[in-house]
Amino acid sequence: MKPLLRRYCVLLALLIHWVPRSHAQIAPQRVQQIEVRHVGPAAASDELIRANIRVKVGDALVKTSVDDDVRNLYNTSYFYNIRVAEERVEGGVKLIYVVQGKPLLTDVKFTGNTKFNSTKLQKEITSKVGQPLDERKLFTDAQKIQTRYQKAGYQRTKAEYKLSINENAGRGTVTFEITEAPKVKIVDIQFGGAAAFTEKELAKQLKTKEKWFFSWLTGTDKFKDEQFDDDKERLADFYRNKGYLDFEIKDVVFEYPQPDRLVIKFQLFEGKPYKVGTVAVKGTSLFPGTELEKDIKMSAGKTFTPDGQRRDVEMMRDFYGSKGFIDARINAVRTPNTETGNMDVTYQVEEKDKSFVEKIEIKGNVKTKDKVLRRELAISPGETFDMVRVKLSKQRLENLNYFEKVDAQPEPTDVPNRKNLVVGVEEKNTGNMSVGAGFSSVESVVGFLEVSQGNFDLFNPPWFTGGGQKMRLKASYGSRRQDYLLSFVEPWFLDRKLAFGVDLYHRNTSFQSSLYDEVQTGMRLSLERALWTDFFRGNVSYTVEDVGITKVDPAASPELKSEAGTQIVSKIGAGITYDTRRGGLVPTGGHRVELITELAGGPFGGEADFYKLELRGSQYFPGFWEGQTWELLGRVGSAQAYNGDRVTLFNRYFLGGPRTLRGYRFADVSPRDSLNEPFGGNTYWLGSVEYTIPLIDRLRFAMFYDIGNVYSSSLSFNPNNARGERLYQDNIGFGFRLNIPNLGPLRLDYGIPITADRNQNKSGRFNFDVGFTRDF
Repeated sequence: MKPLLRRYCVLLALLIHWVPRSHAQIAPQRVQQIEVRHVGPAAASDELIRANIRVKVGDALVKTSVDDDVRNLYNTSYFYNIRVAEERVEGGVKLIYVVQGKPLLTDVKFTGNTKFNSTKLQKEITSKVGQPLDERKLFTDAQKIQTRYQKAGYQRTKAEYKLSINENAGRGTVTFEITEAPKVKIVDIQFGGAAAFTEKELAKQLKTKEKWFFSWLTGTDKFKDEQFDDDKERLADFYRNKGYLDFEIKDVVFEYPQPDRLVIKFQLFEGKPYKVGTVAVKGTSLFPGTELEKDIKMSAGKTFTPDGQRRDVEMMRDFYGSKGFIDARINAVRTPNTETGNMDVTYQVEEKDKSFVEKIEIKGNVKTKDKVLRRELAISPGETFDMVRVKLSKQRLENLNYFEKVDAQPEPTDVPNRKNLVVGVEEKNTGNMSVGAGFSSVESVVGFLEVSQGNFDLFNPPWFTGGGQKMRLKASYGSRRQDYLLSFVEPWFLDRKLAFGVDLYHRNTSFQSSLYDEVQTGMRLSLERALWTDFFRGNVSYTVEDVGITKVDPAASPELKSEAGTQIVSKIGAGITYDTRRGGLVPTGGHRVELITELAGGPFGGEADFYKLELRGSQYFPGFWEGQTWELLGRVGSAQAYNGDRVTLFNRYFLGGPRTLRGYRFADVSPRDSLNEPFGGNTYWLGSVEYTIPLIDRLRFAMFYDIGNVYSSSLSFNPNNARGERLYQDNIGFGFRLNIPNLGPLRLDYGIPITADRNQNKSGRFNFDVGFTRDF
């Protein structure tokens, strides 16, 4: 064995000695020549190609370097195919770069499309005739076509592209082959494994809905991949915020009982709901932990939810942030106890040092003046760095509606415990010009032109932007209404938070009566500001206008003919408003109360002497079930002449129409003249109760009852029988509230009069108007 082992060792030593010598004897090949060859028409010049080739004549031939050159050439986007050939020459090799330029796209065709014509599909794709053919773009285009079909409900439609290339001519055509599938409607959504909540409750969390009566309007019964992914997240959030932290969607099965019918089956694992066990706050030294614990909302025994924990952490950050400890860290540590179903929560606090504001920097405001932003800030240099006031400042800037994005962040400085506040904004377009037409059951069809600028600057020609003022110019013209308005508002008059407004207007309307036209031309100056809190606002105004009625029908009553003509009215007004409504477009709580006073004539001149007092109020409550709301509305007002004058028809009160008594014709509830035509009254009252129920995302059903009346006497609610007055008139009705994207909220009501008199239509009537709630 030993001689044999010795022979193996000698052989191994010889191999080890020979390998490096053999390797050293293989000299690397040198690149002696580089040639460029084109297949088909040249897509780029030789100079551009050589500029993207890093390998040079005389270099050692390294394959990875050649591969890098190929990648560089592909990245120019000029080439469809590239290969590199080697040819032995004296002293080394010649590299031949063979390039085939991308063919020019000469035609785009669509086959199999019957639901959408080729022109519509052409708008969906980015590949255009005359451009170099790009297969990555073609693949994306095919996906876009599929998405277009899927959004319209043709969920299983497929789109593929096929190429036809003439390499010699350098041209290519593409055909998108579409295999259309039937439009799919969701007929059922099932939730397997759900025990804690009903299927109805779970279905409410999804934007994907089953087919129902209004599906043609909402489109919610169409399956959309992106929306469905969000739905799964919404479902998980719903469970976790009910305490089911272990919730999981195990599977989703799609079944097609028919080619155009889809059943979605969720398989859920709910787990058990967690309750809060012990709650502790640790790490506090500047403030006692009990001061934080008393404000914790998610206390022991309550359902544990991620949102509840987040709100409590935010509360603690605000607590420290409001006192300048903006670097304080709060970490929530939760410890589950699966046996008891409790979650113990510990809030670990790291307090850090107190900070002060060194200076405030504004960035990103290209057109908006610095002072427009600074005057909205609730914090100043030198003060404690109060993050709650920083958040309030950010909210105020967002409410201006001048910016796409607002950011407010602390920035360290060289001075200990002092930080800069950097406010960054991204401006957006604040000007608007619109041309269109509107319709209501009162005004009929009205065309309009409107130009507005929300960030106007009267003293910055020629652009007139950036000063934080508001300007609006509107002209409306219809068969029953002609309206012209120029409005200007300076929200910080004399550098105080005092809004100064100027309105110039002319209105000519004929919808109140077929017997006359109303005309109003004037100017209004106003001042408005918050009183005590942002909920309380006060205003004063001065108005001078030429008002009255014209074009009185010869067949009108003598009383109405005596009202013909116009008069100059000079008046001051004052009002206070308390508004705590919340919930946005559909208020779910709070109230609004408004007191309005006017005094015309007397020391203010003019041709009319009267005063008016009005009180208006509304209250909002949640309904019996989630999303449902109550609206209670009440109004009362009276006008009184003095100095031997009388209140003219233009300044008197009428009820009826879409914003008051909805079962009666517009302005038809009123004392009457000798020919039983509405003549207006000096005192009125109105009450209303409305209940709305959400049907789908943008549609609500409403039921309502309205009651009220108008009386001829001032400051009196006693009916005058000679004028055909009643104690009250009322109606019931129902309607819909529809919020249409890019158009806004619309009201469609059908009111049925209960106490109509012989001069009024006793049948129901439709009212069509704008807005979910009635204007004040």
